[in-house]
Amino acid sequence: MKRVKIYFTSLVLVAVTAVSCKKEFLEIDPMQNTDAGKAITDIAGLRASVTGVYSLLQSSNNYGRTGSLLPDLMADNLYISVLNSNRYQTQDQYVTSANDAMATGLWNNLYTVVANANLIIEKGPGVEAAAADTAEKRRLVGQAYALRGLAYFDLARFFAQPYNFTADASHLGVPVLTTTSTDKSNVAAPARATVKGVYDQVISDLNNAISNLNTYTTATSATKGRFNLYGAQALLSRVYLYKGYWQGAVNLSTALISANKYTLLPRATFVDDFKKQYTAESIFEVANTTTDNNSTDWLGYFYNQSGYGDALATDGLYNLYAATDVRKGFMTRSRRTGSGGENPANIVNKYSNVNTFDENIKVLRLAEMYLNRAEAYAQQGKDDLARTDVNAIISRSNSDALAVVPVTTTGAALLTAILNERRKEFAFEGQRLFDLTRNKLSFTKVRRGGLTISVTYPNQKTILPIPQRELDANPNIRGQQNPGY
Repeated sequence: MKRVKIYFTSLVLVAVTAVSCKKEFLEIDPMQNTDAGKAITDIAGLRASVTGVYSLLQSSNNYGRTGSLLPDLMADNLYISVLNSNRYQTQDQYVTSANDAMATGLWNNLYTVVANANLIIEKGPGVEAAAADTAEKRRLVGQAYALRGLAYFDLARFFAQPYNFTADASHLGVPVLTTTSTDKSNVAAPARATVKGVYDQVISDLNNAISNLNTYTTATSATKGRFNLYGAQALLSRVYLYKGYWQGAVNLSTALISANKYTLLPRATFVDDFKKQYTAESIFEVANTTTDNNSTDWLGYFYNQSGYGDALATDGLYNLYAATDVRKGFMTRSRRTGSGGENPANIVNKYSNVNTFDENIKVLRLAEMYLNRAEAYAQQGKDDLARTDVNAIISRSNSDALAVVPVTTTGAALLTAILNERRKEFAFEGQRLFDLTRNKLSFTKVRRGGLTISVTYPNQKTILPIPQRELDANPNIRGQQNPGY
């Protein structure tokens, strides 16, 4: 087994092992450093390094659990059961502290993605490669740009207020670092950039990814677990939507829909098909295999009653679906397993494999392109076009064609209908909180036992605190904690 070890010093001092056939990450070894220029020198080393960064997304500190769970839990879709494993209690109660392990783990993982992507972007173009490997080298560098853009976008979403929180997005974002030193004596300590500055970096990275991936246009299982051209475009469509650049969101969503590389899953088999790997609708997934997964730390185990079963869906979400909406099949009205558990409870089964754990996490799919475009059209006052797109998703989701109630509203009511459709479509996929905050909407956070928390916009606790250990280590952000923490 060939291992390529890269030791680097960044905001978080870690050692990352990129492995050609098995991952071994986060070996902390501050005493040992090697020159990244020696670690990424040929196509095999570059390939292994990129694979390593993708594996970081699997972590329970990232899309593997925390990154996918919190946007639903901190909004109005989920709550933690009275029977629980003592995970995510602070986020459920809106009492997260600067020392919170889950927030710190998410921060650390995302910056580890950034630091490794930096090395690949810097060293990748200069690696030795045969003429036949030139296209792959360019593609691998393009994927590193996309991965860095994704990490910075997620950092901004979780640790900073939405783009439109201030008129010019001049409020504090997160530190931006585009180079990674491999010298432990040269620790970078950047201040927090503005949210505009972070978004500018994300957009630059994704445009660089699109440029490098412009010929990588296949859409097979081999590409849906990696960023191809369409994955980078789909992510940029989401970024533009969050930024409020409506025409940009329309243009990129249209490019994805018109490419005819992806198709909406059929309503009759939607629930079962969703759980399969690399479906016809998926643009980008975080891959899990039977040998490379989070086991009991993965997202599905947290939901499943045969696992922890901690997270339950709110009645508000469950009751939002019509009886004939097939997406209601991602929940079961039943009893929470265990003595004293909620009865009835809304059991989440969108992710259900707790045996072999080889179930992927959907990050980008074609349905989002329709709803991104619908929202952007509605914001531009193009109501007819917006209704066409949102009704395409409504029609796909209803098992009884005669029961379909298409959206016919205009203006603000139309936008509300689109956001409700996004809530139903992307429940448990990590989007709800951001849809609420970027639209400056207040909501009611439901907790166990019928307790509620009124979350009004703007709210200091809809974003996570900068980890205390980061504030202590970096003098340039020591006075830049998020308000309320």
